Formats: sequence, structure tokens, C-alpha cells
Amino acid sequence: MMNRRNFCLSSVSAAAVLRSSLGVAQGTPESLALQVHTEEVGRISPDMIGLSYESTQLGDASFFAAANKTLVSLFHTLSSRGVLRLGGNTSEFTYFAAGSNTAAPPWSPRPTQPAKLTPITPLALRNLREFLEATDWDCIYGLNLGTGTPARAAQEAVAVTEALGPRLKYLQIGNEPNNYIRYLLRPDTWNERTYYNEWSTFAQAILQRLPNAKLGGPDMGADRPWMQLMATEGVRDFGANLVEITDHFYAEGPPSSPASTIDNLLNNTKINHEIDVMVEAGATSHLPYRMTEVNSCYSGGKPLVSDTLASALWAAELTLRLASLGFCGVNFHGGSAKLIKASLGGQLPGDDIASKEANDSYYTPIGGDAANGYTAKPIFYGMLFASQVCNTTLLRTSFSKPQETISAYAMKSAGHESMQVALFNKGAVDVEIALSAGPSNRKAVVQRLRGPSITAITDVKFGGATVDETGNWKPKEVEKLAVARDGHMRIAVPRSSAALIHLS
Repeated sequence: MMNRRNFCLSSVSAAAVLRSSLGVAQGTPESLALQVHTEEVGRISPDMIGLSYESTQLGDASFFAAANKTLVSLFHTLSSRGVLRLGGNTSEFTYFAAGSNTAAPPWSPRPTQPAKLTPITPLALRNLREFLEATDWDCIYGLNLGTGTPARAAQEAVAVTEALGPRLKYLQIGNEPNNYIRYLLRPDTWNERTYYNEWSTFAQAILQRLPNAKLGGPDMGADRPWMQLMATEGVRDFGANLVEITDHFYAEGPPSSPASTIDNLLNNTKINHEIDVMVEAGATSHLPYRMTEVNSCYSGGKPLVSDTLASALWAAELTLRLASLGFCGVNFHGGSAKLIKASLGGQLPGDDIASKEANDSYYTPIGGDAANGYTAKPIFYGMLFASQVCNTTLLRTSFSKPQETISAYAMKSAGHESMQVALFNKGAVDVEIALSAGPSNRKAVVQRLRGPSITAITDVKFGGATVDETGNWKPKEVEKLAVARDGHMRIAVPRSSAALIHLS
């Protein structure tokens, strides 16, 4: 089998200045040949698609609730079998309030920390279970390591396990522990060893009450010493209870940085280190590995970058790239500006750039609220694109010549009765691709991801359609490709766009 990293890097784009995906081609489009091979190079899991929210979102028990019907529709539209991760920085400033008389734990906030801890109630957990049932999603649930205690974490773990039942994928303990010194949660002596020792104390307290509890971690950026400690001693000490290795990734940031641009987002190379560390951790631990928190620009996103068509193209291609390298899932972080501000010490840096106060974080896939309605943001459409090929097997592809701005992924269905080919053009030149996918494929239909320009924040569409006000999406464009007897076909892929070909 071809090395997964080499397969991915052979098709990764590296674009220059990007322009509209809908304009008439200027000059002759570049011509390329693409061959789809029979060699299998990976698998896209059924629950590859995921969303991530701050734990304090549970402070509003009506948010993740079956009665929040438009949000339910948006989740179900995004994926028929997704994963909701609850965690983020604010997970360290919550507590489980078992009853109405439960007092908040003693709390003396330090600079940049919330003034109060957020209670999570049994009602919020019951509503969360009903929301998960309505969407047919599962949940990764984060517990408070930063300001919590083993006893409180165990109590909450029991309540969460009882409330969510089979919808609980696993528990995580702590969020980004490698940043605890910066967040004023631990002294300067804090390191991967002191972290693991403390994590183990919490895990043991949970397992004393829930012997079959499933755990994941370390839920942080791919810092090799921390990740390897979980992959080696975590597996040794906790055996079958440790079920997944988890990490975070932000392509760029902070928002104020001049380097946080669309061009650098689409050409991002930081991910290569992340991939190396996680593939290594997966091989060491023999466990699945998942990116449980990811987005374009940390600290809430950057306006006119994180909320554009560029973010959709980046998210769709990133999801398929990670799947080809063995990641079992990707959870894009989001939520309201209020909650992201709370996780950042009260400020959303992108507001300074936009010269306004935003209601939503700039990178969130889903914006809005129950009172004013919910909307699918551009990055949602990239995730929707990728969700069409979940539960498939990846095949090797090769271009006729090396590519910097074009990437391709091919997938076959479980029963091998159909195939999909995803094409990404993140460059400034239109291309025409001569595709060879084998003589058994006689019909081809295309769905396109595009918008008015790479900087578009509205009118981004997939399949010629937008998500409606009820959270539903139905493709409107039916574009057929002519397929020769030998399975060859030609497809135009305009600049700053992506195409998903369905072959049968």
C-alpha cells in the first residue's frame, strides 16, 4: 500500500493570489490528466464529520435540545452520523450542578479568567441526549481538569454517562493542558509529566465509579512529548479504557497578524508537523486518532478570511487530506461570539479588525441563535462537501504532472457500486482535467462548491444551492458529464472552486 503521507502530499495544493470561481476564463485553461488507480490508500469513517463547541454552551439548556428544530436540521443536514465535541477553554471553568441547591465551588479568578464558573445541570444533559437522538449524532464530552477536582469530575462523568447513554462516544479530561501556564491554570513547573500524573488521578477517580468508561486525550495541539506520553503510558496504564488519541489544530493566527491571510490559509504547511506527530502517536498507541478541535485562525477567526469561500475550500480539502492520512474524524470549532470571548478572557480579536462587535465567532460553521434564526456559514458548505463521501474507501490518484494548486481525492463506496472524485482548484487559473476512472463507470454527475469570489462571505453554494432558513439543503444543479466507453471524461474546474463527481 502506498504511504499515506506521500499520497496526500502529492496532491496538496499551494496556491498564490486567488480570484473568482465564477468569472469567464481569461486565456486558455490549463489542461491536466488525472488517473484514478485501484490501489486503496485509506478510509473515510462514517462519523468523520464533527462540530466542536465550548462547554459553557450547556449553560443554556435550551440550545442543544430537540426543541431547537432548526439547529437539529442543520446538524442532520451536515452529516447523518456526526460527532459533537464539547470542550474548549471554557470547559475549565464549569461545574456540574446536581441539584438546584448545589453551590458553586470556591473560585478566585485570575486575570483573563471568567468571573464566575458556569453550572451544567441535569436538565442540560437530558436535553443534550434528546438533541443527539434527534440528529443521530454522538458526543465527545470534556471534563474540567484546569479548575476541577477528581471527585467532581467523577460525579459529572457518572451523570453524563447516565444521561447520554450510547450517544456518549467518550470522555476527555482537560482542554489544551500544554497551555495551562499561559492560561494561569498551573505554575511554571507544569510539563507533560506533571500533566499526565494529574490526568491519571482524574481518570482513576472516574474509573472507580465507571469501570467501563471510555476516555480520549490529550485534546491539545500536536506537541510530540505530550502526545507520545499519552500514546505510550496512557495505553499501558489504562488499556481498553483509552479509546482515542486527540489533538487540535489552527492553521494561522492571531487574527491581528498580517500573515493571517487567505493565501496563507490555502497554502498552509503547519499541518505537516501536526500530521507527522499524530500518525506517529496512532502507530505507537494502535488507537484511532481524531482532530477534536480545528479551524482556520485561532482566537475566534479573522474577518474576511475565516468567514469566506476560502474557508470552505480549505475545510473540505483538509477533511479529505486528514482522512487519507488515517485521521478518523475532524471537529470544526465554532459558536457564538459571546462564548468564544469568554474563552479568550472577554475579547474577540476579530472585532477590532472588523471595527464592529460580531454576534458570531468569525470561523463558526453555524451562526445565529434561536431568537433570530440560524445560518450556515461558508465553512459549513466545505464540511457539507466532505460529508458526501463519508463511509468510503480512498483510492490512489495521480496527475500527469506535479501540481501546486490542484488536488484530487477518489473514493469508492462500501459496495463498490459507485465512485466519487473530489477536485480542488485553489489557484488563480481555470483548469480542465481529463479524468480516467475505469471503464465500469458510465454515468457522471457533478456538484460544485463555489461562490462569487474567493473572498465571498455570502452566496457560497454547494450543488447550486444554499441551506434554507429551516436548516435544510437540496442540490439544484444537475450537471452531467459525457463519459467515453473507456471511462474517460473531461471536466472544467474554475479557479477558486471545487467539484465532486459522482460516478456509477
